[in-house]
Amino acid sequence: MSLSGAVATRGPSRQVTEAAASELTWLSRYVVLAIVCVGVFMNTLDTGIIDVLNPVFTAQFHLNLYLEYWIELSYAIPLIGMLLPAGHMGDRLGRKNVFLAGMILFGCGSGLLTMMPTFEAMFVARVIEGVGAALISANGGVLAVSVFPWKQRGQVLGIIGTAVALGLKFGPVAGGFLSDNFGWRSAFLVNVVIGIVFVILGSMVVPPSRRNPGKSFDVWGALLFVLAMGCFLVIVNQAPTLGLDSPQILLCITGVVVFGAAFFYVSTHVKDPTIDLSLYKSRNFSVAVSAAFISFLALTPVNHLLPFYMENVQGLHVSETGLIFITTTLAIAVTQPFSGRWADRVGSRPVASLGLLLQGVGLLALTVVPLQINPDWLVPELALIGVGVGLFRSPNHRALFGSVPRDKMGQAGGYQHLPRQLGESIGETGVVTMFSAVVLASAAVAGIHVDLSPAPVAAVATPVPTPAAAGNGLKPAVVIQPYVPAAQAVSQLQAATGVTNVAGTGTSLLDTDTSDDQIVDVPDDSASDSSDSGLSQAVTSLPADVQMLGYRLMWGLAGVIALGGAVLSWYGRDEEEQAEHAAVPAASAPPARQRIPVVAGSSR
Repeated sequence: MSLSGAVATRGPSRQVTEAAASELTWLSRYVVLAIVCVGVFMNTLDTGIIDVLNPVFTAQFHLNLYLEYWIELSYAIPLIGMLLPAGHMGDRLGRKNVFLAGMILFGCGSGLLTMMPTFEAMFVARVIEGVGAALISANGGVLAVSVFPWKQRGQVLGIIGTAVALGLKFGPVAGGFLSDNFGWRSAFLVNVVIGIVFVILGSMVVPPSRRNPGKSFDVWGALLFVLAMGCFLVIVNQAPTLGLDSPQILLCITGVVVFGAAFFYVSTHVKDPTIDLSLYKSRNFSVAVSAAFISFLALTPVNHLLPFYMENVQGLHVSETGLIFITTTLAIAVTQPFSGRWADRVGSRPVASLGLLLQGVGLLALTVVPLQINPDWLVPELALIGVGVGLFRSPNHRALFGSVPRDKMGQAGGYQHLPRQLGESIGETGVVTMFSAVVLASAAVAGIHVDLSPAPVAAVATPVPTPAAAGNGLKPAVVIQPYVPAAQAVSQLQAATGVTNVAGTGTSLLDTDTSDDQIVDVPDDSASDSSDSGLSQAVTSLPADVQMLGYRLMWGLAGVIALGGAVLSWYGRDEEEQAEHAAVPAASAPPARQRIPVVAGSSR
């Protein structure tokens, strides 16, 4: 290979990056980093707001379980599907332009949410938010790293990771406070204000990014990837509800196979693919992506099961659960900047591997928690898990960015967030399904019969809150009935009531009387302690000792998975990154500007 080809295809040169970073003052670099942190914080803040307001949306728009899932999917599909194409767009059009466009789109989507009159309008607003979040996530980290010296990339990525963790925890708090005091629509005005302020500030402060306008954009590759990921996410989220043999799921399975095969063919035959599969030839890249997926997958049993353990087994209130559960987030937020800086000094491999090891040990420690215990004793285990996750993420992201060529840095930004989204989506469904199966099997062994068969509509008497119950502060009983498709529900209702024709009566089909709903009839207590997990009431109402077997099994499995990730992280990474880390002693290195090779046709 010629000298020009070697320089053009080489990984992100430390010398070139140092020279670019030296053009900015210390204050300007941290202002750019702050803008990026606000962007990713805005994304995760909105996720927490939506989580706490889901019951409000379900009540206001009279949504069944199937439609309620689409509140999440309408955001997750464009976000996950667009992460890698958005990174490619940043490489081609300039990361500053794409990042600020993402903040504009996200702010516009949030603004539409404050005005949405129907569920369909909400669906469109969530799609716009998802696309904007993908543009921000894929380009934010790369933009921040590009303005700092290359040797500080671990510390920079750690600070961004702290913003992500804090946004996830402050979202439910902010959403609940604003909804209680100013109405639920006010919760989304926060992102509108943040977007306007920081788009203006970013356009003035963030330096222009390097662009590659001469390259063609692989439209078909991006479209096929979005379609394949969309079908896959529908399968993951809807298969437990609809069944694998339902026509919708079978159609999505076919879509994954067809669109996935077409995407693979296009990506391997075009000159400049949107998603470059050849990056997986690098061991450091493959291990970084795989280890990140494993870490997030292993964390889902804690995120989704521990609140139920605290409330159903330990008898804690939701507020007490939140105070104990926030231990993990605080440990992650505090640890990530320091772990990134540590990795900048000693390399990513030892720090990331140690982090996964501690995460696995913390998860295994939960398996020996007795049935009755002072909840405060859970804090050390959760803190150990949080420290492990914090030690892993920043060094692993650092290794990911260091394993790709400079002109593919945008794709590294996409892969920085893709494992988290996929790990959480797959993990949530898998955890709920496996936990329910284990607990129900344990109940059967113990001689406890659990009736999961759907009851006929006419035979179920749905309790209606009485004035006495409302006056004494007690919540009415919750009756959760199985999901029934609309057509089947109508036929059952006609059979039960004797009404055979409702057409031409001029009566609205919107039923505001919830006393005869066919799906779920629960009071709207979203302002207090309502949460939606996917776990059926039949499972969580079983005796504590029966549930405990499921909790321990899932936490133990997660610990083993995390330890496997630690082995992969230690033995799977090669020594290229360590050689780069020790290549040039700091004391003898000449100024960065004097070490840039001058090559015809190359650009900074």
